[in-house]
Amino acid sequence: MTTYDDTAAPPGYSPEVRRILSDPAAAGRSAGLWLPGDPQEDSPEPNQQDPGKDRFPSLDWQQAFATDFSVIDWLPGRFMERGQQVAIVGDGKVGKTLFAHDWLWRAVTGRSFLGDERHDPLRVLYFDRENGLRDVVTRMQALGATPAELAGRFDYRMFPKFSGGLDAVPTAVAELMSIVDETQPDIVIFDTVSRFIAGKENESDTWLQFYGRVHAPLKDRCIACARLDHMGKDSERGSRGSSAKSQDVDHVWEMTRLTEDHAREGDVETVVTQIKMKRTHTRTGLGDDLLHITRRGRKGPSGMWLPGETRHELSDPGTVRQHAQQIQHFVDQLVKMGVPPHLGRDRMKEWAAERGLNLPGKDATLSEITRAVKATLRGDGR
Repeated sequence: MTTYDDTAAPPGYSPEVRRILSDPAAAGRSAGLWLPGDPQEDSPEPNQQDPGKDRFPSLDWQQAFATDFSVIDWLPGRFMERGQQVAIVGDGKVGKTLFAHDWLWRAVTGRSFLGDERHDPLRVLYFDRENGLRDVVTRMQALGATPAELAGRFDYRMFPKFSGGLDAVPTAVAELMSIVDETQPDIVIFDTVSRFIAGKENESDTWLQFYGRVHAPLKDRCIACARLDHMGKDSERGSRGSSAKSQDVDHVWEMTRLTEDHAREGDVETVVTQIKMKRTHTRTGLGDDLLHITRRGRKGPSGMWLPGETRHELSDPGTVRQHAQQIQHFVDQLVKMGVPPHLGRDRMKEWAAERGLNLPGKDATLSEITRAVKATLRGDGR
């Protein structure tokens, strides 16, 4: 694992730190949306009273040191923080998009992911130039998602027609930021990032410009961004293209498929895939560097994935995550079975048993499941 310094990177501030700045309204320009040579750089709009205040906000040290940075605002799954920029890299067909869809569906519905705690529902903006409508819909159905859960929070843009590469054309970047400002997402996704650039993948300038025009403005707004990327021919060397791709984000996660087992019972085939997610580069060093993930799915007689039967879970979770993972599994099963929202703890256990689902016997665990079911059906994530 490589830990690197970001002192040379364009600044990006969290909400708390932005309040420390003397003039946070001007931080967008300082984040590097327009790079030197762009037309906008030749015609700035400085503050008439203090021209330097707009573009070069000053830090208040007293207020800065009074800020509590000890609480980490993790996004679901705890592999990136709010406002961070990450790359998720893997070979073709390893399941990067399916992983992202499961993660983000759970994010917008407030569900637990990888044994994490439940949380308030988030908003997602997804740019996809890789997958057709059938792929997207059948994957979402396999995970158990419904249109009502996704509408309003999961903004999915298929094959968006930007006016050029986001690394090279200011107009395209302006179009992107206009959509971002309109939708106010918590997370932005590019699938696959190589489809959104004009420059060559093996040129460092391509990724330095992509950072300046896309990542830095998103980071300044405290909007997280994950870009899906392909592994190079030599997997030991990481993602395809320039090494600058690893230096311009907060974390690089490499996804590798270890094993895949198939078992058939009648007309139903169960597929269990073991996946390793390894963090190869990190700007902060916080959190885990290695996640072992099990993906489970079931196929019906036609070969299509069965609705609600696909999920990702930690293979070796700690005690707390394991408990949360167990709770979420029962919640997903109950919701899929159509459990009525008004049932109390004991009646819910009876209702489930009548349909072949045996819930845990401990009252405290049953109460957790009941509360989580009601929160899921309300859609509030609490």
